[in-house]
Amino acid sequence: MFFKWTFVFILLCLNSLVADQPWCHSGCEASPSFWSSLPDSQCGGVRQSPININPNHLTFDPGLQNLTFRNIDDPNIIKYLSNNGHTVSCVLEYGIVEVIGGGLSHAYTADSIHFHWGGNIWHPGSEHTVESVRYPMEVHLVALKEGWTMEQAKTDPEGIAVFAFFIDVSYSSMYVEAWHTLTSYLLNLTMKGSSVYIVQPLSISDLLGSVDLTKYYRYHGSLTTPACEEVVVWTVFKETNKIRRKLVERFPLTLKYRNTYRMVQKLNGRPVYTSQRVLVASEGHAGSDYAFSRGSLVSILIALSSMLILV
Repeated sequence: MFFKWTFVFILLCLNSLVADQPWCHSGCEASPSFWSSLPDSQCGGVRQSPININPNHLTFDPGLQNLTFRNIDDPNIIKYLSNNGHTVSCVLEYGIVEVIGGGLSHAYTADSIHFHWGGNIWHPGSEHTVESVRYPMEVHLVALKEGWTMEQAKTDPEGIAVFAFFIDVSYSSMYVEAWHTLTSYLLNLTMKGSSVYIVQPLSISDLLGSVDLTKYYRYHGSLTTPACEEVVVWTVFKETNKIRRKLVERFPLTLKYRNTYRMVQKLNGRPVYTSQRVLVASEGHAGSDYAFSRGSLVSILIALSSMLILV
């Protein structure tokens, strides 16, 4: 009996070690090129995310109707912010925001929001790209199949729905106040594992601004961090939300995490669907690695002009 329980204890310890395996986006041995070798990793699979979205290779799906986000304007939906050692996550009040429609096979309950960013205006940090255009930041609203836990959702090919929003930079924005409120809490999150409660009204719709929720891309993929489980129905919205450059830069400057995104992965024959027949050209121009969005280019030109004036 003693040996039996000793064996169980060892297994539990090993499972704990696997769960706590270190990884990073850059600056450590377990950077993205090595994620596939991590224990229980699916990062080398054939249905990985993020991807580059090519407007010339999309399939129109008439079933991709309007999405309904219930209670997205609740001003008390965000419980607290946390620093998980890789990004900032907004933990939501459980069971409040529900997402239905839009060709989804199930109802999903919003669980959290997190962010992916680059280093500065010279190096944008969205995970998905459109025609090889990388935007300054990408916001992910993570939702679980209704009534399921995260652990349960990771066992189902459509257990998780992630709604991705591109953030571009602008020098004038109607929705700066919400992002100013959000980023004001970052100074309380400089340590890994730290968290801070939100005491000011702040809704998801405040952060998303006026993005058209009827225009989006859809494909099946994975989580973009280890273990990269291939259990995600992705919805990537076409329109960008524009906020001030300085607010975007608060993330890398305050938290000291830079380039918190995974490079795009191969489609491997997967179809990418669109909710619209008429495609609008993306803002930016293609490059071998990434291109700049229009907002980023404006910021860069202004920065260069300032430097020339100083010279």
